[in-house]
Amino acid sequence: MNIYDFMEGYDRSFDEDEFDARVWSFMQEEDFEFSEDFEHFLRGYGFDDLHQFLKVIREKRDSKII
Repeated sequence: MNIYDFMEGYDRSFDEDEFDARVWSFMQEEDFEFSEDFEHFLRGYGFDDLHQFLKVIREKRDSKII
């Protein structure tokens, strides 16, 4: 599955929580693979790497935002 296709119509500047939840959902897909495309996608939205994104998700889950 292509992250760009999966995230079509979602923009982090409009709703950060919904965007992050959607990316997290993508990562839960059975056929998810951490690829160069996925890494470029995250960097395009200001994340340094996957670890930084996972930290954001963990903080939001602990705060019950996601």
